[in-house]
Amino acid sequence: MSAYDFLADFYDVFQQDLDPVAWADFVDWIVGKYGQFEGDGADGATLLCDLGCGTGAVTCAFSDRGYDVTGVDNSPAMLDRARERADREGKKILWLCQDMTSLDLFGTMDVFVSLLDTVNHITEMRELESLLRSFYCFLNPGGLFIFDVASEKHFRKTLGNEFFYSIEDDFAVLWENDFDERSNRNTASLTMFGSKDGESYSRRDDEIVERYYSDEEIRKLAQKANLEVVGVFGDMKKRKPNEKDERIFYCLRRPVGSASPSQLEAKKRSKENG
Repeated sequence: MSAYDFLADFYDVFQQDLDPVAWADFVDWIVGKYGQFEGDGADGATLLCDLGCGTGAVTCAFSDRGYDVTGVDNSPAMLDRARERADREGKKILWLCQDMTSLDLFGTMDVFVSLLDTVNHITEMRELESLLRSFYCFLNPGGLFIFDVASEKHFRKTLGNEFFYSIEDDFAVLWENDFDERSNRNTASLTMFGSKDGESYSRRDDEIVERYYSDEEIRKLAQKANLEVVGVFGDMKKRKPNEKDERIFYCLRRPVGSASPSQLEAKKRSKENG
């Protein structure tokens, strides 16, 4: 059981300040601004895959906007809550339990999203590069990858080396935060208590590690994967980022008619060999 499996029953309360409608609306605006594709789903619907979908709050909001949606997460317990939510709301969404850095989908998508700093949980740069390269198997030409990352200000100042806690009726989370500026890794040392009956409580101690990615690193990885960086925004606003932002949103696009990274490398080697 992972930390997120343990948190699944309480995660929506933990994230009660999240506005799924606002997140879905912002992403929908980006898709309308930068998408260069015709929807590949039934009746021309846009195929959207939510990577790291959690309990599916934002995923279901995409369904309300007419997207043909797939949700991917590597926590079975989180996906159970997502399925329950979709069933309550009458949504038809495909839920897949997979590691997003090792995707194995049934077909291609028009849009991939990964929200709520999920990308920061990919702590090895080679794994993020692998994800971006996989879009040449699973992302349609002209399709988009939209994601947010926590900013340097968020890791260094907002979280820093502080102690935090959240206490509710049925659960409590206490964590000591440590941001290592040399490795750009952020470690949250968690102590969690949860109860399903209000009488007995389970305890779990765990660590969640995230990595800060600079704009330069993201652009270099996108270039290696032959993806265009077409939009960058700060704090879910329709403007460029600034030093006060907690989140930075990126929109990458697979160029229409573009070659895959492996094809580009083969072409480069051919030129080098004369």
